[in-house]
Amino acid sequence: MHSSLWLIAPSDEHAFNRSLKDLISSTLPSDFPHAPKNNFVPHVTITSDVDPAKTYGSSPQEWLDSLALPDFKRETDEVTIELEQLEAGEAFFKKVTIRARKDGNLVKLAAACRRQALAVSEGEAQKWAEHEYLPHLSLFYGDVPKDDVQKKLGLIELQLGFELGSLFDCCGGTLAMGAKLVLVDTSKPINEWKPMAVRECPWVMWRMAKGLV
Repeated sequence: MHSSLWLIAPSDEHAFNRSLKDLISSTLPSDFPHAPKNNFVPHVTITSDVDPAKTYGSSPQEWLDSLALPDFKRETDEVTIELEQLEAGEAFFKKVTIRARKDGNLVKLAAACRRQALAVSEGEAQKWAEHEYLPHLSLFYGDVPKDDVQKKLGLIELQLGFELGSLFDCCGGTLAMGAKLVLVDTSKPINEWKPMAVRECPWVMWRMAKGLV
């Protein structure tokens, strides 16, 4: 593993971010008490496999700032991350996730980042974004059988509703406005996954589908 580009919530103190952190650090680990606890920053991966030797080297912030991103605009042409469905997965890093809708602008952002971060052609990056990219927000990492996780999804849905339901109700499904695009060295142990570089993205909207809460 190399490094990754993530979208994270606009601030540590935002109610949406605090709720996600509670779910990741406390609530879901209590559902699986025999699994080692893995605490991590709530995020949606935009692209992974970023090789530092071929990209940012010793200047991660300069490299992140240099990325040519599409000209998105808040309230008129946003990137929407709409959290749609709670899922249990086989993979360690996708044991419990909330799948996000493949919004057209999210696909456009992922393709632009992939093209520059991996030095691939525009066509290859677009094909990956349209057919392979699966945006999601992870809530739990662990070596737990998928069947055991599946049995807990009803409980987790209730816990998700408890944490995010009031925010959903007050804002018509919008959980937060704005995000940060961050570069993270994901070759390190999970508890050391911290942003090395940060870029503000005021044109990101976080939403939740009605059926999720």
